[in-house]
Amino acid sequence: MPEGTIKNTRIVISGIGPLTSIGFGSDELWKSLIAGKTGLIKEEVKIGNEVVEEFFIHRMNDFNIDDFGLDKKILNDIKQWKGEEGPTDLYQLMVAAKLASTDAGLEYIKERDRIGLFLTHENPGLDHFYSHIVDEFIRIGSQQNLQNNKSKFFREFFNRFEKVGYELQTFMFLFHISRILDIHGYSLFINNACASGLYALEAAADAIRSGKCHTAIVAGADYGSVFKHLWFKSVNVYPEDGLIRPFAKNCNGFVTGDAAAGLVLETFENARKRNANIYAEYLGGGFNLEGWKVTTPDITGDSYKKAIIQAFKRAKIKEDEVDLIIPHGVGMTVTDSYEAKSISSIFGKNTTKPLITALKPYIGHTLGVTTLIESIILLLSLKNNVVLPTLNSEDINPRHNIQLVKKKTDKDLKIAMKTACGFAGYNAAAIFRRLDP
Repeated sequence: MPEGTIKNTRIVISGIGPLTSIGFGSDELWKSLIAGKTGLIKEEVKIGNEVVEEFFIHRMNDFNIDDFGLDKKILNDIKQWKGEEGPTDLYQLMVAAKLASTDAGLEYIKERDRIGLFLTHENPGLDHFYSHIVDEFIRIGSQQNLQNNKSKFFREFFNRFEKVGYELQTFMFLFHISRILDIHGYSLFINNACASGLYALEAAADAIRSGKCHTAIVAGADYGSVFKHLWFKSVNVYPEDGLIRPFAKNCNGFVTGDAAAGLVLETFENARKRNANIYAEYLGGGFNLEGWKVTTPDITGDSYKKAIIQAFKRAKIKEDEVDLIIPHGVGMTVTDSYEAKSISSIFGKNTTKPLITALKPYIGHTLGVTTLIESIILLLSLKNNVVLPTLNSEDINPRHNIQLVKKKTDKDLKIAMKTACGFAGYNAAAIFRRLDP
């Protein structure tokens, strides 16, 4: 398909690469989900020997960048450029994109390279930067000669953070991952809060349809930290017991989790020609931005409902064709109520079709990558014809007028929808269809 051609062509997902607190790769992740595992731990933050904070998090343990066969020379070049090891979220993003590319069996031919790269992350490298600031304030602040010399203090502080600060620019994440994967086509960095991943999928699909690229790797990551925890705690959305309870009477917020996710999108014709494994067809999505409050949706409006209806129109399906919904399910009373109202107004009150299940209790709220990692779990549900139960939500708030799956359910699944109502009012809905062999 020549560049510049607009074509209403079919887009499929032919590769996935998940990294989570309960498993690396799709097989390990799915086994953990079926077993009802979570990666929830309580973590201590120390300065010296003093514990300054304790918080719950779904932590990804045992991740080592050297275990995944990435080019060591390029990794060393990145380290030399930065003057230190790269941030964990950059490395995890590299691996997720690599796993998806390998899973899809992409054949890379540099002379004909038109593979696109679409990255998403809410705050790339920021936690790494914050940690350095704390360390340096303690180190520099303890030196008497710097305390009384503001000019010297400023210059030493700037010199220490010159490269680290420069690396916060999102184009640097694209640059590093382009090098490690050796792909150089059309690229975008997308940050639309919790809905970022669905926006990135739509952007990648549009780029393929318009001929900007013939294949697209979509990848996202997020790394949980005490800094995120402190902010969410300050706005009263952190549950002290660490449990996310979507749509429950006793829900009181969320905890974060580490995750990275990669997906490969291409045309159905190209995937079939390559004899690639196809997880599902991406039918399209609906999107809008409320622009009202940062942490609270506009409950008096119907923006979320409009995004879902728009997704139906673009996917060319009707609501009664949807078998499964994976909502945002963030465990905040106001947001859950807003989301439930939108769902029940479309599908009916307390509906059992589509089935509804929320996934954040398994892996935490993974912020900028949450819709990508939950879309991967959706794809695995379609592949296995299994709906996972929602954890921690035994007592659903009856005012929400929705039913959640309470136990693992075998079900013939054809069409599934992932939705999100993110902070700052970013709403998104995306629809996927399983293709029979």
